[in-house]
Parts: sequence; structure tokens; C-alpha cells
Amino acid sequence: MPRPPLLLVCAVVACAAAHHDPAVRGMPIDDPRASLSALWVGHATVLLRFGRRFVLTDPNLGGAIVMVPRVTPPSLTPRELPPIDVALVSHLHVDHFDTWTVRRIDHRADVLYPAGGETYMGSVEQRTRALKPWETVQRAGLRITAVPVHHTGGRYFVDAIWNHASTGYVIEGGGRTVFFAGDTGYDPRAFKEIGRRFPGIDLALVPIAPARGGNRNHASPQEALQIFADVGARYMIPIHFEAYHSTAVPLDEPRKLLGAEVDRLGLEGRVFALHTGERWMLPNDEGGAPWVTHEKAPEPAKAAAR
Repeated sequence: MPRPPLLLVCAVVACAAAHHDPAVRGMPIDDPRASLSALWVGHATVLLRFGRRFVLTDPNLGGAIVMVPRVTPPSLTPRELPPIDVALVSHLHVDHFDTWTVRRIDHRADVLYPAGGETYMGSVEQRTRALKPWETVQRAGLRITAVPVHHTGGRYFVDAIWNHASTGYVIEGGGRTVFFAGDTGYDPRAFKEIGRRFPGIDLALVPIAPARGGNRNHASPQEALQIFADVGARYMIPIHFEAYHSTAVPLDEPRKLLGAEVDRLGLEGRVFALHTGERWMLPNDEGGAPWVTHEKAPEPAKAAAR
């Protein structure tokens, strides 16, 4: 997300957020035909299933962030989540690490976050572990590696001046591999190195907003597709768009720009621009094509209030 004016910093720090569960519909999260599934909960939050293991990226099932309304509510409430084995935090910005959400996921989950973010993890009750770039841990039968990306750290915007804790992750399990970029600008060296170290990535989750190119910390749709190419993934799901209003780009622009570029590059069938609440599934059959379940999307009017 773009940073709000500094006058909002005090409001962020002082805000004692009151959450209410979003009024949205749940949906099934298991399908024996699929060896890997990804449900776009919204923004950078994705529910991944590797066999019988569940991973939640950048947990944020809340609503407005200070004075920025959430336009499209998350597609799941905390009560609708399955038992989460691992929660992955790419960085500590409030739209990617929501403490209200984390307190409501399974207390047996492991929460992984980038080294340097320890200051902001005090309220987390689950087991936590900070990871440095290229550090690998084994959790719940999954092999998870922190990988470098290009973004700012901190939590309250102004602290990004001195805190640079941010990371992406590569998750391996059940014969499948997923790259989660979190929030990032384009860095050719980093992403090509990820592709070199992890050949055969099945799915890349890559942010496409809010930028039009040339932003060091946010990838444009065109740059997101270059990240997809650099890591050498088979398929891509764009994330980090259509949840919040941005002053940088109109709400519907990233999807339109991505679609035009996908058409130009002939990437139909490899890039899946989901709608919130849709689930992408990769079949057990190596030769089979992935498919998407088209559940009814949540109503956009009533996101959770803070």
C-alpha cells in the first residue's frame, strides 16, 4: 500500500482498533482432486493447501486501516479458517500483519516473519520464528525458505526509515512449490536468483499494485509478469489489489493492465487473475490443467470496521 501522509502516523499508533467479523460467505477449502490449492482471501492474504497442511500468507481478515476503507472484504472470517499450520508474514505493515487476525487463527500455528521485525511481534501468542534471507526451516512437513524481495519494513510508516524487515517465501511440500512475493518492487537479481535456486516453482503469488512502473517498492502489473518470468514459475496468481482505495492508481486499473499484458505476451492459461473468494487448484495429475472454482464473491459494501 502507498504510505499515508505523516499526519496519520499518530492516528495509526494511537488507534485501538475494534474489529467485527466481515459479513461474507465461507467456501470449501478441501478437494481430493488437487495436490495444491490457493484461495484468494483478499489483498495479500492467500490460503494455501499442500495436501493436508494449510498455510496462510500475510494474515489480514480485518477491515479499514485507520482512514483507508477496505472496499472488498475478505472472503473468509477467522471462524471459517481451517486449522492453520503456518502463517507467513512478509513484512509488518498494518495491511499485511493484522494482530487481530493473528490472535484468531489456530494457537498451534507457527508464525514466520522477517528478521528485524521482532519489535512488533510481542502480541503474538503462537510460536514465532524470524528468518534471514535464504534461511530455511521445516514446519508441519513443509520446507519454507525466506527469500529476498525489495520493500520497506517497519509498521507505522515513519519507522520504515530505520526498519527494513521484509521478505518473500518459497514453500515446498507434497511435491509442490509456491513462491509468495509478499509486497515488492522489481529486483532482477533477486528474482532470477530465486528461480535459479528453486527450479520448478509451480505457483507464484505476485503483487501487481499500487504502481505503474519504476517504483522501487511496488511492482506494476508489467513488472509482476517479469517477476513471474524471472522465477520460472508455471503459473501465477496476482495479489495485492482491489482491497483498498489507493491514491496511486484507480481500483480497477491493475486488473485491466495485467489482462492486456497477459494477452500481449500470450500467457492465457498461465496467469489466473482471481476474484476475492475464488480458489485455484492444481490437480494431482501432472498433465492436468489447473481450474478455478467460481464461488459467489463477497458483497463489497460491508467490510469489517476498525
